Amino acid sequence: MTVPRSCISLPKFLKNSVPWWAVLLGILLVTGLVWQVTRWTYNDALDRRIKIGKERLALYSGTLREALSRYAYIPFILSRNADVKILLQTSFNLDLVNRYLESLNSEAGSEALYVMNSVGDTLAASNWREPLSFIGQNYGFRPYFTDAKDGKKGRFFAIGVTTGHPGYFMSHPVQSNGKFLGATVVKVDLTPLQDDWREGGETVLVSDANGVLFLSSRSDWKYRTLAPLSEGQRNLILAGRQYGQQPLDLLPLETVEVLGEGQRIVRFEKKLYLLLSRRLAAMDWQLHHVSPLTPVLERSKAVAVIGTVLAMLVLAIGLYARERRQKQLSRRKAREAEAMKKINVRLQEEIAERSRTEKVLRDTQTELVQAGKLAALGHMAAGIVHELNQPISAIRTHAASGCLLLERNDTERVKETLSAVSRMTDHMASITTQLKTFAHKTPVARERVCLQECLDGAFSMTAPLFSEFAIKVEKNLPLKPLLVTGDPVRIKQVLVNVLRNAVDAMRDCQQRQLGVTVVAHNGTAEIIISDSGSGIAANAIEELFTPFFTTKEVGEGLGLGLSISYRIVTDLGGSIQVKNLDSGGAQFLICLPLVASGAEGE
Repeated sequence: MTVPRSCISLPKFLKNSVPWWAVLLGILLVTGLVWQVTRWTYNDALDRRIKIGKERLALYSGTLREALSRYAYIPFILSRNADVKILLQTSFNLDLVNRYLESLNSEAGSEALYVMNSVGDTLAASNWREPLSFIGQNYGFRPYFTDAKDGKKGRFFAIGVTTGHPGYFMSHPVQSNGKFLGATVVKVDLTPLQDDWREGGETVLVSDANGVLFLSSRSDWKYRTLAPLSEGQRNLILAGRQYGQQPLDLLPLETVEVLGEGQRIVRFEKKLYLLLSRRLAAMDWQLHHVSPLTPVLERSKAVAVIGTVLAMLVLAIGLYARERRQKQLSRRKAREAEAMKKINVRLQEEIAERSRTEKVLRDTQTELVQAGKLAALGHMAAGIVHELNQPISAIRTHAASGCLLLERNDTERVKETLSAVSRMTDHMASITTQLKTFAHKTPVARERVCLQECLDGAFSMTAPLFSEFAIKVEKNLPLKPLLVTGDPVRIKQVLVNVLRNAVDAMRDCQQRQLGVTVVAHNGTAEIIISDSGSGIAANAIEELFTPFFTTKEVGEGLGLGLSISYRIVTDLGGSIQVKNLDSGGAQFLICLPLVASGAEGE
């Protein structure tokens, strides 16, 4: 970059005497320029701080959700425990349940686990050995108990009535034949989370639906409110004894400027802060991030001072040059020209370096995008190859059977074989149609599907394999059609994958027996597929549904069948599980939700 010579010459008004109004106009223009630069600097620094604050909010909301979801399943597990139900129904098993809760609490790392009866009395607790045990205490006034009594999951943050320690309570109802027996509760200590925020030097706050700050990295802000509490809100908090004897005073945050939704500048103790808020809808909480604006103000002030100094310096130089005229002007012009030349050289070097850096970044970005496309294409191609391999094998078997039937002049069975091949090709077409779903992200069509028909189609596709390996199949299917909501092709795809895996597991066994049972239970269709193979290694069961994991020899499988099946079943709102049988072999349990009886008549 070069600077024209006219740009480094002094203004004309420095050479000759000029009117006073011209000097005043120059001062006003320079003042306005300094103000604009200062304002731009302030806005730029503020935008950067807002961007960083939003990133921190996203990070902290994720860690908060993860910390809570880590224990969310425990009340549900306890509500299904047989010993807990016996305790609630008969008051037996108290010592057994206490020890079980103590062991589970120690393993899970929660603060406490306890079981309450139908009126809120605590019957068993993990802290039964401690002086401040929950046993015998009544917590029926807590909202998490009333939610459980209404058949819902309870979620509530409060200061413990017995221990005085704050925590997050999660509950689940315990029912038997539709009757409410009690509730199981886990208490989670969120103090370590606040300590992490404090050690990170961040001011992070969490407020409830009433605006009470119950989590805070600043201890002096904890249990204070962002807005005045109404009488109804205070009565509701007192009824649930949520915050004990805390006064819940108002935190004097004065709003100076509202920047946008969840963004405002506040003043606290004569200092300005940027307050960013993010709603956690699932818990009706708000997460807040507070950062001081001192660096922003200092930066804008520094720019203002530098601009003012530069403006005054320019004015002083002008007045000085105006006094000394041409003699000193020539020397000043030479020095300034040399200085501008050096600046030009530095600017050219910086521009060249930046251009090289941008080129490297663009090239790297292009390579990353291409690598991502290749990875996605490879994963998709591997899945399609895996799914097409099964019908192709079946078509090959049917074709061989057709040739033998033609030699025997058995035209009727040839027609049946060709019809089966036609169904195989339709199935292959439906699999390749999923490429459109991959490309356009279209939703999967769902319809009412008869589960028995899907099983018949899957048995038709795998029948050659049963004949080839002399596998005895025992079916136990209900006469009444079981209707589920889904895609028949995808359901057949799951069944064929599981049946084929069962056949592969029994290839080297002397006794080859396959059992398929279908039952309806609690609004769910359960498909139980058992084989007499050698079973699955214990260390492989947990990884069985992971993509590209296989127990077969190299070249015999891609490790995608069960992974695809798992994704299909979960997309349909069901589940798939596997376990080893005591008698030998493995058993797959596929659960799919049945169509509601009321919806069948629509």
